[in-house]
Formats: sequence, C-alpha cells, structure tokens
Amino acid sequence: MISRWRKIAGICSLTLTLLFAGCAGIPLFVKEKPLVSPDEIPKGIQPLYSRAERAFQKKQMDEALDLYGQIIKQAPVGAVAIFSHVRRGDIFVFKGDYSKAVQELDNIPKRFNGDPLYNEAQYYLAVSYYKLGKYDLSEKIGEKLLWEKLTSQREAEIQSIIGDSLLVKDNAFDALLRYMKALKKKPDKVLAGYLKTKVENIIGTLLSIEQLETVSDKYRFGYPSGYILYALAKSYYETNDITKSKEVLKKFLRRHEDNPYFDEGMELDQRFTEMEAVDRYAVGCILPLTGRFASYGNMALDAIILASGVFDPEEGNPIKLIIEDSGSDPDTARAAVDKLVTEDKVIGIIGPMGSSTALEAAKAAQKSGVPILTLTQKDGIAEIGNYVFRDFLTAAMQVKTLVKYSVQNLGMKSFAILYPEDNYGIEMMNLFWSEVLHYGGQIRGVESYNNKKTDFGKEIKSLTGLNFQEEKTEENEAKPVIDFDALFIPDSHTRVSMIAPQLAFYDVVGIQLLGTNAWNSPKLFKMDSEYIEGAIFVDGFFQNSCYPAVRDFIDSFYVAYGREPTDMDALAYDAASIVVSILRGNDIEIRDDLKDKMLQLKDYPGITGKTSFLESGDVRKFLYVLMVRDNEIIQIN
Repeated sequence: MISRWRKIAGICSLTLTLLFAGCAGIPLFVKEKPLVSPDEIPKGIQPLYSRAERAFQKKQMDEALDLYGQIIKQAPVGAVAIFSHVRRGDIFVFKGDYSKAVQELDNIPKRFNGDPLYNEAQYYLAVSYYKLGKYDLSEKIGEKLLWEKLTSQREAEIQSIIGDSLLVKDNAFDALLRYMKALKKKPDKVLAGYLKTKVENIIGTLLSIEQLETVSDKYRFGYPSGYILYALAKSYYETNDITKSKEVLKKFLRRHEDNPYFDEGMELDQRFTEMEAVDRYAVGCILPLTGRFASYGNMALDAIILASGVFDPEEGNPIKLIIEDSGSDPDTARAAVDKLVTEDKVIGIIGPMGSSTALEAAKAAQKSGVPILTLTQKDGIAEIGNYVFRDFLTAAMQVKTLVKYSVQNLGMKSFAILYPEDNYGIEMMNLFWSEVLHYGGQIRGVESYNNKKTDFGKEIKSLTGLNFQEEKTEENEAKPVIDFDALFIPDSHTRVSMIAPQLAFYDVVGIQLLGTNAWNSPKLFKMDSEYIEGAIFVDGFFQNSCYPAVRDFIDSFYVAYGREPTDMDALAYDAASIVVSILRGNDIEIRDDLKDKMLQLKDYPGITGKTSFLESGDVRKFLYVLMVRDNEIIQIN
C-alpha cells in the first residue's frame, strides 16, 4: 500500500491560480504541478497528455479542456482518465461553470484511503456545490474530506469552505470556529488574510453578547482576543451596561496597543470620562431676569419653561432647567457659563439674548466645550467656534425670503428701495440690493430719508423722476416715471402707514409694496389702510398662521400665562424645543453628541418656521410670507 501511495501521489494536487474571478470568497491556491508516472500513461496517449498539460499550465483553458476530453475518449479507465476528469472539473471551476464541474467530478471513484485524485475531486466538488448554493452538500463533502490524509493547507481550505457555508446560513458563531480551526493549520498568506478578514467581521458585527462572552473565554490570549475584547466592550456600551464595558475596555487598552481598534477604544474611554462630567438631561438657561432688559428675559423664560415641559404633569420628563440671571452684564453671563459647566454639569446652554452678554457667554462656552444656543441678533457670533449656535430672526433671512418670493413667485425683475437713514435701514438696503442682483434682477432707484420725517414727497419725486419734469399745467400734467415692479421699504408699520398714502398722492400706483417683519402689526391699519392693500412682507412668527402647531402653541401659551406670545417668545420656545427634542433621544450622552445633533438638524418644524443650522452654527429658517388683504394680514406662503 505504501509503495502504491508513493506511486500515485505524483498524480495529485489540482489547482488554479490564486483567487478565481467570481469565486466569492472561496480561495483556490497554487499547488505543485501534478505529475503522472510514465508507466501510468499509455504510450499512445503520452504526446496528447503532454500537450494538454502545456495548455493547462499556460491557462489556454479551452484547448486544454478539449485535449483532456480526447484523452478520456482514448483511455476511458485508469489513473490518466481519472486525472483528466479532475483536470476538466478544475477548468470548469476556473470558468465559473460549476454545474459542468460537478458532472466531471461527482462520479470519480475512491480507489484507496488517501487517494489524492479522489480527494482533489471532492475538494473542488465542495467548491462547486457551494457556488451553486447547495451549502449542505458542500458542507457534508468537506466534513468527510477532513477524515482523509490531507496537507495542512488543504485542511485549512476545507475548513474555510465549511465556514463560508455556515456563514451563508446565518450561523456566524460556528463559522467563526471553523475559520479559527483553519488558521491553526497555518495556511499560506493569502488564505490567512482571507480568514482573518472573516473572523474580524464576524466578531465585530455578527455575534451576540453571549456569543462574544463565550469566544472571549475560548480565545483569551493571542489572536483574535483583542478584537473580541473591543467588540464586547462596545456591545456592553450599546446595551447601556457601562460598568462591564469599562471593565472589558480596560483589559483591551492594557493588552492590545497594536490592535487596529486601539484608537477607537481610547475614544470610548474618553467618552466614559466625559459622561461622568455631564448630566445629560441638565440644560442651562442664561437670561436677563433683572436690569433694563428684564421684561424681555422673563417673557423668554416663560416660553423656555413651556417648551421644556418641566412643569408638565406628564410623568417621566427627565429634563432639568437650571436658570441663571445675566442681569444684562457680560461678566455675569461669562461667570454663569462657568458655573453651569463645572457645578451643574449641564449638557448645553440656551441664551443669552443681548449682543454683548451673548458674545461673552459664547466665548466661555466655546472654551469649555459646551454647546450654547444664543438668542441674539449679533452677526458673526457663531464664528466664535463650533460649539456656538444662534437662533434668531436676522435681516439676511428676511431679505432672502422676500426677494426669492418676489422673483420666483411673482415674476418681478425690477425694484426700487426707499429706506430710513439709520443702521437698520442701511443694512436692509444693502442686503436687498445684493440679493436682487443675485437673482438677476435690477435696482432702478434708491432713496433715503431722515427717520424723523413725515413728508416723503421729495424722495418719492426723486424715485419717479417728477423732480426733473417741468411744472405741470392744466394741459401738461407731470406724470411719474415708474420703471420698477416693486418698492422695498424697510421701516416700521408706523412709517409705512404714512408713506403709502403719499405714494398714491403722487400717482405712484400699481406697484408691489415690500417690507420686513417690522410691518407685522395690527397698527398697520390705523391710517388709510387701502393704500397698503396687497403689500407683502415676511416674519418668523405669525399668530394667525394656518399651521396647527402654531395654533396649539398660542393656545398653550395663553393657558399657561394669560397673554398672547410675542415674536421673542416664539423664538425662545423654538430654541428650547430643539434642545429638548434632541435630549429626549437615547443617543445623547455627552456635549459633543448634542453639538453634532444640532448640526445635523434639518427643517425642524418650529413655530418660527422650518429650522436648520448651517455648518457655521448660524440658523437657517423658512419664514412666513404675509400679505395685507381686506384690512387683515394673511399667510400666503
């Protein structure tokens, strides 16, 4: 038997080059060139056999397939015939034709224990059945082969195939055990890399905590203990078992500094440290509750308390509001931030309101790494750093919404501007002019006026060319030249109610009046309201909104405080609602989580319009577009 084994052994060991295209994870490896002893090859077949082998080694597979077929026809029995069947099966596997490979390999007989040709045929038969989706058959053949006399490399390959079949059948735990058995056979570098990739993927994504605990006991030292410990620490953390997670993570960090997940382990350890320094449900609130702006601060506090639900009878509200009085003093606001961070361990801060206090508070919050949502109109405050946010109705927002609606919805292309000579008027004029040009429109006229004036005849005449025309007579009446579609007046409702009748007096009619949120007041109709019929302006809050959420807010606010909410109340309510809604999720543990979630916020359905935060931390809102119609202000968009 021994002499026969040695004689036939040279016939064995099929292979293909490295990984076959389309082999989906089944590695096939280069072996020794198969040899057949001269006395095993009939003399008439020897030239044909040599040609077939040369074609095979050169990967001229179609030619080799034909030549091995000719050998089988001329010598249908014996070792050379069996070898040719195996070679043809090998080629069909290479070509991805697994059904034909099965036809070639399935009937190859076993001649004696350890028959190398039979073992090779069975191996590629297991490969073919796996590729055909017949995983149980592949697994069964592989299990039988493991009882045969095999090289360590071939044993590893078979364990790998069995592992692949188990994995496809969602038996990740047993697949892992098979891959580990394969690795113990010390396969070549290519197969070892493949197996480790499978092992690490299973450990990292597919095992339950109980299974991870089992393999942790089984593989305490060496590979893959580091991967198991990290995966177990992460799984404990994700199931909120922080104590066990810390314990396992400590072992991982102590023993596995060279593991690819070491840096991630360090990040998790840092997260645990930060979690101890933060009360995830504590929200700081800094407002001017005393001093000259106390009335605004206390009104905003009403809205924040309502949004937080801290006095809501509903059980289980975890939010805690910790309120600090800024007194409208920058130093006091800065000290309040420090106290909220170090003593109260807040996860985030809402406020302050004023420009100077908000600026100092924002600097302190950025330094401490705590998210702060300021309620200020101060431009550029969010540029202080990535922990600073702003939620406020800005001039730029109003102008963008107004111009966009005028151009895209009303089809307007030419505009004029009549503005007061104050900071507000100048800012609005510049923003409006730039935005009109951005949309491809034209500015046909710009006039300013002293903000104490009540007679605007000079400015109106200048806009319409009346001041350049000769004095009118009964036969020749001067007519205004109106070469613009709309007139933008960024001023208060009081001033607008004076300007509109004077426009009509100079026969400047048939144009669209455009304004800002300063127009949004019932007092707009006190004087000659017919002259502002059809006027359009924007605002972030509209008490008569058609949106149910706004109506619910107004009703709840009135029930709670016995008064109608203001624009500032609505802004403060939205700011608190955004923070509280994020904190009620289960994935906020540290301050960076809150910061990241705020940046990810998109179109939050706020009372003051859909709200998002830009990468800079500044707010973006979709404002209400309002129109005057029949002595009422209505929402049109």
